[in-house]
Amino acid sequence: MCFICLDSVSFTYEGKKTPAVNDVSLSFAAGESVAIVGLNGSGKSTLARLMMGLLRPQKGKITLSDRPIEEYSLPEIGRKLGFVLQNPSLMLFSTSVYNEVAFGLKWKGKKRQEVEQICYNYLSYFDIWDLRDELPFNLSQGQKQMVVLSAILALEPECLILDEPTKNIDGYRKKKLKKLLLDIRARGIGLVIITHDYDFVDGLYTRKIYMADGKVMADEH
Repeated sequence: MCFICLDSVSFTYEGKKTPAVNDVSLSFAAGESVAIVGLNGSGKSTLARLMMGLLRPQKGKITLSDRPIEEYSLPEIGRKLGFVLQNPSLMLFSTSVYNEVAFGLKWKGKKRQEVEQICYNYLSYFDIWDLRDELPFNLSQGQKQMVVLSAILALEPECLILDEPTKNIDGYRKKKLKKLLLDIRARGIGLVIITHDYDFVDGLYTRKIYMADGKVMADEH
């Protein structure tokens, strides 16, 4: 069964003549681990935003679990797909690091004790538990990245879409993140990793997609 399907999808940003994504057809199975690579401007991030329903294709169609993605609300998509943007600041909104991670768990109806344990587990794993009362916007870019990753990972979506997840983090946390993603993959959660960091992604994927000029140039299984 196709979990995420893109059929002849194209998207052009306003004021641009060249499509950011040009006639792309791809299918992703549930639990699949995929790396999407290519130079800056190749269309990788736009593709991810289309898959998440943050952008609507101007041509073609996208389905999630055999249902047109435009029929989902963003919270419904969020229950199936977890998305971490390149710029973590765009995803922060709470008054503390703890509340940033706890928000989605409370929304899902988790009990207080379980929320506290999950928040502790992820924030401690990334060595930012001591920052739990800090305003997220005051953190470094790397620390913000860890907060956003913790918030998304805590919700345990069916698939994680990570856009340059190592862009702002140091080597120590990069190794911890890779170990965590390997554990997540072993649990059957899908991974779509958009990256330039070939060393980081090595061993995390079973399929590599190369993009250039908004098109899929190669799809290696």
